[in-house]
Amino acid sequence: MLGRRDPQHSLFDANALPHRVAPDSFYGRMAAVCDLLFQDDDLKELYDPSNGRPSLPPSLMSGALLPQFYDDVSDQEAAERILFDLRWKIALHLPLDYPGFDPSSLSYFRKRLAEHGQERYAFDRFVQIGRQAGFLPDRVTLLTDTTWVKGAGAVQDTYTLLRKSIRRLLRTLGYAVPGKRHGLAPEVERLLASYLDKDRKADIDWADPQQRAAQLKVLVHGADVALDLAAAQADDPEVRSAGWMLTKILGDDVVTDEHGDPQIGEGTAPDRIISVTAPEMRHGHKSKAQRFDGFKTAVATEVESELILDVADLPATSGDGEHLMPTVSRVEEHAGVAVERIIGDGAYPTGENLAACATHQPAPIDLVGPLTRPTDPEVAKSAFQLDLAAKHATCPEGHRVSGTLGPHARAPGASVPA
Repeated sequence: MLGRRDPQHSLFDANALPHRVAPDSFYGRMAAVCDLLFQDDDLKELYDPSNGRPSLPPSLMSGALLPQFYDDVSDQEAAERILFDLRWKIALHLPLDYPGFDPSSLSYFRKRLAEHGQERYAFDRFVQIGRQAGFLPDRVTLLTDTTWVKGAGAVQDTYTLLRKSIRRLLRTLGYAVPGKRHGLAPEVERLLASYLDKDRKADIDWADPQQRAAQLKVLVHGADVALDLAAAQADDPEVRSAGWMLTKILGDDVVTDEHGDPQIGEGTAPDRIISVTAPEMRHGHKSKAQRFDGFKTAVATEVESELILDVADLPATSGDGEHLMPTVSRVEEHAGVAVERIIGDGAYPTGENLAACATHQPAPIDLVGPLTRPTDPEVAKSAFQLDLAAKHATCPEGHRVSGTLGPHARAPGASVPA
């Protein structure tokens, strides 16, 4: 049942007493709009209207998520700060003698939000009310970058991926029930039982290349049998999903040698699945030396107010600058502002992004970032000879092309027109 905050403030309300929390701090800004920020009725569909004990007020729980994210603390630490940290009491309009709640309440509340598709509620409301309160100007400068996020699934090798995806497909087909296997060929029934009645790696010497190769051959055969069985139920969306995963793992990880035997392919497929339990996870790189397994998160912050205006999950394999313009669209739509400048690292000022920012409507965007310098000086612009009169260009190897030169072309060393 929905619990509500009492609109009557206590005499011990932290905001009613002198305090030293700066009004322009995160906590001070949140306190200024706390009564408008979250409303219990906004989330009433999350609760049974006629059954159960009154819940902790969802307006309070939503509010607690913001300083928890801002301070980057655990549920246990967040519950303690609500009890003892004056800044949190100011931000949430709590009395000094507020009794607090169990840390697990935050976990249950987040789960409830996710189950009802409301996981962005606190974030979106803060941006919306912050805009109305004047924390954000009409035209903003965004500081954008990505960070890596570890995935929750176990990273698995090819043998485990194949075994578990075969098992998943067979269970989706209903063969976990022994009675459904009756009527199949005896060798097929035994093969299905080997995957469904146990779930562990084969008992072989994994240091022996020949035994590993033989086991791979067994797994590929098992995958072929499972996919053949799935063909009869291809109209089932769950069967198609499980079959697609198994097919993708085979395509990404396994190749056939000159003798027709399966082998582990060299290198890594760009979009390779690395976990059956978390199939969206991927290998990612923030740099040549820093690899991670999971996802990327793109964050866009307004420079003046330091408020985060957009957070989005990205595939770990995506480039940092690939999702710049969707970020701009989300910020302008959700925050009701116009983006006039974007500051990012060298991954953002690509040709595509520069062109998109220059033609952005209703006004162009100034995209600021370091340009990548060519590593080979022989392919730099200065290495080409331009003949404006003859309208041809000559590369360092002496190859010449003719045609109309662009309006910005000029001879090496020529001055730029005023």
